[in-house]
Formats: sequence, C-alpha cells, structure tokens
Amino acid sequence: MSHSLLRFAPVLFSAALIAGCTSADPRSALGSGGANQQPALDAATNAPVVQGACPAVTLREGTAYYTTYSKGGDGDPAKIIHQASITDTTRQCRISGDQIIITVVVSGRVVGGPQAKTGVVNLPLRVVALDGEAVLYTELQQQPVSLVEGGPAEQFIYTNPSVTFPASASGSAKLYAGFDPGPYNTR
Repeated sequence: MSHSLLRFAPVLFSAALIAGCTSADPRSALGSGGANQQPALDAATNAPVVQGACPAVTLREGTAYYTTYSKGGDGDPAKIIHQASITDTTRQCRISGDQIIITVVVSGRVVGGPQAKTGVVNLPLRVVALDGEAVLYTELQQQPVSLVEGGPAEQFIYTNPSVTFPASASGSAKLYAGFDPGPYNTR
C-alpha cells in the first residue's frame, strides 16, 4: 500500500502546491501587499502614477546631437562653438480626469569647441507626442547651460512636466524628445 501511495505522491504534492497558491486576490501571491497597497503618487500633484500606458521617450535619428558653428563655418571642426548631446531620457505619467500628464526628463552634456566663449548656451529641445500622424502635443523650449571658455563639459537636465494629451491615446502614442535647431514655423 505504501508503494501505491508513493506513485501518487507527486500528484498529491502538486495539488497541495496549487491549493496553497490560490487566493481571492491574485496580487497577494506576488507579495505586493495585496489589496491594501496604494498606487505610487506623484509628489508634486498627489495624483496616481501610471505605469502600464506610459509611452517611452524615443530619440529620432539626428536629434540626439546639436552643434553650433561660428558664422560661415558650417561643417568646419575649427569653427565649432559648442556641441551638445543627449545621454538619457525618462518619463513619468499620471492621470488627471481624461488626460494623461507626462513629465519628460532629458539629460545630456555640452562641450565648448575651438570658438567657444564663456557664457550661456541655449539648447533648443522639443518634446512631441504623436498618435500615428496626428500631433497630440508639441513644445519647443530653450534649455540654458553655462559654459566657461576652455572649461570642462557641462551637464544639463531638461524637464518638461506638462506633456498632456487624452489618456485614451496613451496606448498608441509615441513620445519623442530631442534637439530641434529649426527653422521654425512661426506663422
């Protein structure tokens, strides 16, 4: 009789394991605190942070670098005033009514070239949200960075906390950030 019990031991063990893992709340099996756990809140707005439908920030080809030249020196390395590059991007999403509000953060660095002078460099950074060909959001802002002639590279952190569009488009929207040196349509 004990020999036939040993044959069924794996089946009994599996049944016991499955019974022990079931719960009315599937989140409790993940060790996430169960039904009592509150969603993360954005410190600035006290709104719940959205994880699943938060589009990633993508750099389009040609928008991760920005070089300025002295007048008439386009393409000449000896005429570079400064070069900037984006090194990282991130975002955080929250829902407010029927809108998704995204804080986009772009970090990078600026290095002076042979024509650099001490002063402030304004980097043209644009954030765009697209749903197919439809523009949901676009904004161009200038990010000031102080450079010292002959000094080391300077880091910058650009933050746009107000990227807003309908939450219903968050699953299909594409979010882009990058340098946009123009020309600009000023209508």
